[in-house]
Amino acid sequence: MAASFKQTLPTDELRRRVLALAEPADQALKDTLTSHVPYIEQVSGYIIFSGGKRLRPVLYLLAAAAAGSQGQARQAAIFEYLHAATLLHDDVVDEAGLRRGRPAARTKYGNDAVILVGDFLFSKSYSLAAEVADHRFINALTDCTTIMAEGQVLELLFTGDYELAEADYRRVIQAKTAVLIAASCQMGAIFAGADDATIHALYTYGMELGMAFQMVDDALDYAGTEHEFGKPVGHDLAEGKITLPFIFARENCDPSQRGHLIDLAAAAPADPAAQAEAKEMVRQAGGVEHTMAQAKAHALAAQDALAALIPAQGPSEHLETLLALAPYVVERRS
Repeated sequence: MAASFKQTLPTDELRRRVLALAEPADQALKDTLTSHVPYIEQVSGYIIFSGGKRLRPVLYLLAAAAAGSQGQARQAAIFEYLHAATLLHDDVVDEAGLRRGRPAARTKYGNDAVILVGDFLFSKSYSLAAEVADHRFINALTDCTTIMAEGQVLELLFTGDYELAEADYRRVIQAKTAVLIAASCQMGAIFAGADDATIHALYTYGMELGMAFQMVDDALDYAGTEHEFGKPVGHDLAEGKITLPFIFARENCDPSQRGHLIDLAAAAPADPAAQAEAKEMVRQAGGVEHTMAQAKAHALAAQDALAALIPAQGPSEHLETLLALAPYVVERRS
């Protein structure tokens, strides 16, 4: 029998709690997004205030509260700045036309401005981190951003590698996506002055949640719709990016079809018909279902990482919310 998620909150209650934390996170962004160059605020605001789930700032606040702090939300802005910076840079690399359901910033302001503003946001995150006296706080941020940069380079190197191994795929998504979610939780615990065991548990929770989050994204790229996703679907194949649904299909389809699938993927960037056929082959081979199952396994591991933090009398409200986010990340459709 497949493992089940631990008892969690009703979706409406989870959303209420998350929105209650997203509000101070938004206020922190409004309070700290300042520059002597108004154009920088304009470009930054275009991506930062265009929607988004505020998942990373919310996780920071939840982790800090779960570790015993009711401190200020100011440093929550760090994680949205870093996330926004990576989106700006990714859109330039990918030549993206759409982000969060509207034209990508690069189409409005140009690649040069978007790259430089992304650099500004990285710098802004460090400025906020430097306000925290505990040296572990900024050290954790440095470790995180170093790994993220490595992940972006790895993804570039692996683009167009249609024989990409699953282990290398996992290296990329851990570095590009999961590590920032993990650092959000880790740094919340550090801010709260938590002990090493609590910091480690929350970091592990965030890493597993981040792996699940990215795998769901990769599955939806084959099975979702642009309306749900807020950006073009099927874009990974169009950009030569090989993700878990394709890897599973390649390794588990009829051996006589393996070469044909690889040929279709190689043609996909220039041939929409080849892209559509490759996507259908991936779906028929169970690539989407397998990826969602792997995402669930990581989300369950995220819940397990919190077990040591839950008091004998039951979880706190903040730990309950962290537990409930695990199935929500898997079951979302955008």
